[in-house]
Amino acid sequence: MGEPLRRRVRARLLDGLTRAAPWIPSPLLDLPLRAAAGLARRGEAGRRAWENLRLAYGEELRSQELELLLDRVFRHGRRLVHEWLALSKEDADWVTRRVELDASIERLDREVAAGRGVIVVTGHLGNWELLAARLSHRGYRGAVIGRRHPRDPAAAWLPRIRRRHGVETLAQDAPPRRALEILRNGGVLGILCDLEVRRLDGEFVPFFGRPALTMAAPAALARATRLPLYPVRCVAHDPQSYRLSVDPPLQLERGKDRTEARRDLLTRMNALFEAWIRKTPEQWAWHQHRWRTRPGEREVLPLPERVRRDIAALGHDPRKRPQ
Repeated sequence: MGEPLRRRVRARLLDGLTRAAPWIPSPLLDLPLRAAAGLARRGEAGRRAWENLRLAYGEELRSQELELLLDRVFRHGRRLVHEWLALSKEDADWVTRRVELDASIERLDREVAAGRGVIVVTGHLGNWELLAARLSHRGYRGAVIGRRHPRDPAAAWLPRIRRRHGVETLAQDAPPRRALEILRNGGVLGILCDLEVRRLDGEFVPFFGRPALTMAAPAALARATRLPLYPVRCVAHDPQSYRLSVDPPLQLERGKDRTEARRDLLTRMNALFEAWIRKTPEQWAWHQHRWRTRPGEREVLPLPERVRRDIAALGHDPRKRPQ
């Protein structure tokens, strides 16, 4: 099956499941999700997750232990889709019951009450969509930065769910004007920044002991706004609920050289993400790319600069129609 067709099929399946979910008993709904998770486990996603687990834990866990962990990873993935289907129909009361806030939420409450913008950094750990919805239903206003897939009709599914719960989605490669406006107006801006994104400006910093291409956007926003990064996670602590917690803020060191300060902040952020993942490794998205790009293999450039270079090499802009 070609990739465009696979994307259309996936989009139709998601739309069909979303419409049918309120009328299907939960055990019955779990049957197609279990089948899909099994196929993913045996396919490319499973192979990539296995390789990432081996890179991260290969010297700590035996092959049998890695296999058991891999099974738990895809079991959690099945749970996520089940919860996102519910999130597409349920209201604020359901979200509030599902996500417990621990006392550390006061760190964000103080900033929001003072009218200061808040940069929230998190990862693909636990249930990050419930995290955004829970903060929105607490009264926080703002947006999350997410990837835009113009040629993938299924990619609009999660932004639609976020809108239902009052969360705006900004494209990763969009001009930063809107993100800065949200922060300057005292809003909350969430960034999923634990995975490799080749088309954005990035820095190679350690992650599980290996250089990992890490997006520079959190450090750039911290510098532009003089705001710290607030690490927030929403992880499952039983089969029915999650706990949302806020770690102490990460500050950009102003006394350092700009490049050194950026690298230092991203290194500390990755170290914290790694500590989170080690506590609940089955809840992280191991099937995603994290160590695909190695230092020296390619020049890391933000998308606008790559486009400018391509235009210069061609001598014209291929996006413009001839007159």
